Formats: sequence, C-alpha cells, structure tokens
Amino acid sequence: MIDQLRQKLDQLGENYVEKNGLFKIKVLPFFCAIHIKKDRKGEGRLSFYSNQLIEIFLVVLFLLFGLMIFDPSKGFTYGPVHIVFAVLITFNLLLKQIAIEGLKTRLALCPVAKIDSGN
Repeated sequence: MIDQLRQKLDQLGENYVEKNGLFKIKVLPFFCAIHIKKDRKGEGRLSFYSNQLIEIFLVVLFLLFGLMIFDPSKGFTYGPVHIVFAVLITFNLLLKQIAIEGLKTRLALCPVAKIDSGN
C-alpha cells in the first residue's frame, strides 16, 4: 500500500517527504501541509490530517474575547479586530480541509501505472 502511495504521488507530481512511514506533502504553499500515515490498528487504511487543533483553539479564543469586548451601540465598524482574525483563520482552516479532500480525490482517481520489468 505504501509503495502504491509513493507511485501515485510521483505520478501526480506532488513533492513529499517520507519519514518512518509518515508522508508530509505541501499542497498549498504557505497554507497547508498534509500528513499521511498508515493506521496501525486498521491495516489497509491511510489517515490524512493537518495540524489544525491550535488554529481551532485560536478561533474560539478570538471569537470569545472579541464578542466579550464588542459594544453593539457603537456599530460593527467599531468592533474589535479579534473577530476579523477569527474569520481569517477560519478561512485558512476551510482551505486546508479543501486541500485534504482534493488530495484524497486525486489519489483515489489516479491509476497506478504498471511497470514492466523488461518483459
């Protein structure tokens, strides 16, 4: 399975780094690094993930703090900049999830090339 993954990534032209069976792929430069690892419990499954927990935590904190100091009597233009940061980080999270699903789709639709051994 790992050999097929290597072949598919090479066919798609994706730059990847492999370390101890863990693949790291830069899909969108400066936005997303996707990690692929083989599931230890369920053989035959690959896990696609991006380290997003810190960003989700930041979005929640920015929203809570921004809404806490927001004064509705002054209007939205006088609102805190924390809400804008939360929205931007949320868009970044959406881009990462779209990149992960796009890579999954491209890998699923990419046929593995048959390499003849000279016969």
